[in-house]
Amino acid sequence: MSLDDNIRDNDEVYSSHDVQVIVDDRTLAYLQSATIQLIEDNGRRGFHIQSENPQPTMSGCEGCGTSSSCC
Repeated sequence: MSLDDNIRDNDEVYSSHDVQVIVDDRTLAYLQSATIQLIEDNGRRGFHIQSENPQPTMSGCEGCGTSSSCC
C-alpha cells in the first residue's frame, strides 16, 4: 500500500467520511469487506486493515515490506 495522487483507468475510487480511498484492481480482492482505520499512537501514524474476507492474505506491505496492516 502506498500513497499516490494519480488515479489510473483501472482504479476504483471509494469515499467515506470525507476520505477518498483509491484501490487498484490487483489489490481490490484483498480489501473486499475490509475496514481501514487510521492509527495514531506515540507519534507513529499508519493504517490498520481488518479484513472479513476469506481471500488469501498479502504476504507483505508494498510500502515498507513488513506486514499488510502496517502502513
